[in-house]
Amino acid sequence: MHIRLPFLSRSVTFFAWCACIALCQAATPPTSGQLLDLATAEPGTFKTEYGATVAQATASDGQPAMQVTFPASNGYPGLNFPVPGGSWDLSQYSGVEVDLVNLSENRLNIGLRVDNPGNWKNSPWNTQNVWLAAGAKQTLTVTFGQSYGNAGYPLDPAKVIALKLFVAKPKADSKVLITGLRAVGSAPAGASEPQGGSASTATVSSPAASPTSAENLLNLSDTSSYKTENGASVSIADEGGSPVLKMSFPKSGSYPGVDMKPMGGKWDLSAFSGVQAEVVNTTSTSLGVGLRVDNPGNWKKSPWNSQTSWIGAGKSGTVTVTFGESYGQPAYNLDAGNVANIKMLVDKPKAEGALLIKSIKPVGTASPKAAQEASTPAPASSDSASTNFNSPAISGELFNLAEGASVNQLKTYHSTVSVVGSGKEQAIRAVLEKTNYPNVQFPCPKGGWNLEHFQGIEVEVTNESTHRIQAALRVDNPGNWKNEPWNTEVQKLQPGETKNIQLTFGQSNGAPGFPLDSRKVTGVQLFLVHPKAETTLLIKDLKAFGSSDQGENKNVFSSIADRDTPVTPPDWLGERPPVEGDWVMTLDEQFDGDQLDLETWNTRYVWDGPADWALERFTKKNISVEDGNLTIKCEVNPGHQYDDPNLPTRKYATAALTTYDKWTQRYGYIEARLKPPTARGLWPAFWLMPDRGAESGLDVWQRRSTGSKNGQGMEIDIFEHLTEWGPGRNNIAAHWGGYGANHKQWGTNQVYYGPTSDGWHVFGLLWEPGKLTWYVDGVKKGVWENEEVGNVPGYVILCVQMGGWSTKDIDEASLPDYFQIDYVRAWQLAERMDTLADNTAEGSS
Repeated sequence: MHIRLPFLSRSVTFFAWCACIALCQAATPPTSGQLLDLATAEPGTFKTEYGATVAQATASDGQPAMQVTFPASNGYPGLNFPVPGGSWDLSQYSGVEVDLVNLSENRLNIGLRVDNPGNWKNSPWNTQNVWLAAGAKQTLTVTFGQSYGNAGYPLDPAKVIALKLFVAKPKADSKVLITGLRAVGSAPAGASEPQGGSASTATVSSPAASPTSAENLLNLSDTSSYKTENGASVSIADEGGSPVLKMSFPKSGSYPGVDMKPMGGKWDLSAFSGVQAEVVNTTSTSLGVGLRVDNPGNWKKSPWNSQTSWIGAGKSGTVTVTFGESYGQPAYNLDAGNVANIKMLVDKPKAEGALLIKSIKPVGTASPKAAQEASTPAPASSDSASTNFNSPAISGELFNLAEGASVNQLKTYHSTVSVVGSGKEQAIRAVLEKTNYPNVQFPCPKGGWNLEHFQGIEVEVTNESTHRIQAALRVDNPGNWKNEPWNTEVQKLQPGETKNIQLTFGQSNGAPGFPLDSRKVTGVQLFLVHPKAETTLLIKDLKAFGSSDQGENKNVFSSIADRDTPVTPPDWLGERPPVEGDWVMTLDEQFDGDQLDLETWNTRYVWDGPADWALERFTKKNISVEDGNLTIKCEVNPGHQYDDPNLPTRKYATAALTTYDKWTQRYGYIEARLKPPTARGLWPAFWLMPDRGAESGLDVWQRRSTGSKNGQGMEIDIFEHLTEWGPGRNNIAAHWGGYGANHKQWGTNQVYYGPTSDGWHVFGLLWEPGKLTWYVDGVKKGVWENEEVGNVPGYVILCVQMGGWSTKDIDEASLPDYFQIDYVRAWQLAERMDTLADNTAEGSS
């Protein structure tokens, strides 16, 4: 039906138009649910975005189709299907599906979206996507009220104003054939209409299923209710005369899985404490099998609990999710009375195979109070932490096999455990696989251990293997994993060697670390760092040690709360060093004019590069000087390192500047005013490297060595930031002893600072004999005193790196982004000017 609205001017807004449509009668599809008649549809009725085009075509079976061409893009080229009269009434259906054929030579990530009217900022739509291999056919389905297989926006199917098909960031020009579009399923009986645009107002009037503890939640008579992802498929199979759900999966770098949804819209599991799956690994390798239990809600808020168990080749095993916990740690406070989905998945299988799912059953008895306490961590400053009475005996024992502890309480990742010895000599024998970080996780009581009267945690470890290893002890607080709320202590063990690994609260590897609250220890694990081969360990005597006053951290003056405290810069900032003295300015680079001062700066490192781990290349074309600022541009721009065709290529381009062989200084104070980039995946830095000078007669590698020959060389990191952390966090560090087996380091990435009105911050270093002090916006943040503090002059480096330590998940949509530097200034004490002159390079102080 076409509606003329002569009373609307051309300036009418889109939202006013949508509101008007919502008041008009919406079109209803024929009983077949068909939403697109491919025999009569005209390409001109499709609205396309970001370069997509539509043309009539014929499918392989001779039936009419539509061919969509998507250009290579960093965005989401797509199309909107025609909607008669501006709105569909699909209230008799449960979803929409489209039949697709990928005509391209590359795999595509294709999405389908169904929209309601409303403010786009509220995301009034449901979405689903599928990875479609080259030449493959598949039906993509959006279920109303769900997005990406999880509970989503409570879409009103009676007011569908748009149906959108798109491809996510196609790497090359791609073509997709559309062979059908229809509404499917039936609206749930008794389901109330969604009201408004908020997920919190959606209700389901039909009663929830309330199973007994013996009841299998699996549907073993029909597979049509299951939704699979990442290449998984399901079927009903026979195991010992009983039906099981067989989940087949391909070799994958992702997580093939299956979603199971209750018939009535939700399961009421409020009488239980968790859910347990019984599975059989039919493959010839161990599998990480994941189980996830979901509440309805915005998937971005992760409204679920999860657990993973490693099941050996050909073995049976169980995976158990305890409500209110994920991976053994307090997590999302799941409402067990409103379980909307259960997901099973396999962790990056190395080969194709199958998992037999014998049962998924509710287990245990609910303890709502305990679940609430475990999933709602008290703030570090709150007195509520003192109500945690889970304290060990004065001996500090945390896991004692002789006192009734069992290896069945341990959780493992790429490892297996057993008991050796007897009585008080019992120990854990752990066999850990050759993988990144295999581990053994020790149990913690509900609410965590209260270890406020101890200095730290220790464990005795013996390396029973024939190769050297790095074993690490890690202790966790609850909290957002992005804040890395843990401390770690790593020790090297030779074959046959036994060590007592001691971790002091608030420290990592002997340096200041996350300010861990010892009253709330919710995780303890032992792991290996990139073992070269399968490794066998003997583990015993896990206990708390020392007293709390011994572990006080006096080296770092920063807390996460600093992120929320606006900066109030002191008067001296930018004008002089933070301590009194007869200071002489030795460097005042303000980046005036429109050209870089090449008498002070180089536009490359002294070595070619790029490093094997680096995702970026450096080019001087990405350096600019304008309006008193130096800018390093970070972008997608494939090419050769330094634009030299003889050097390797990289996809991304940034830049680096150094004062090597032009300006160095030993001791004194140096600072820079910086505005970091924000796009995820960038690693901006302001740091010093040693230079013994041309007059030393050494080659460039010996001049820059961080070893102790010819003076103690040291890398000093003043500002080092990963944009994935978000604003207000910095890494400070010192590295010496070379970068090989004798490498040593001190530092912390737990330095926090508050916001400024314009995003600019000042990072400084006071370098004295035997002492380094770091400042942010004029506030002291870290101090390290040690006789090994470097005494070789350092030169300045400003750069942006990608890869390595930072995430590989680059936010290309936010590029280009920029690292800006307002000034770099340095001062030296007048009394040191003459005494140090003979030890610095020409042009230095």
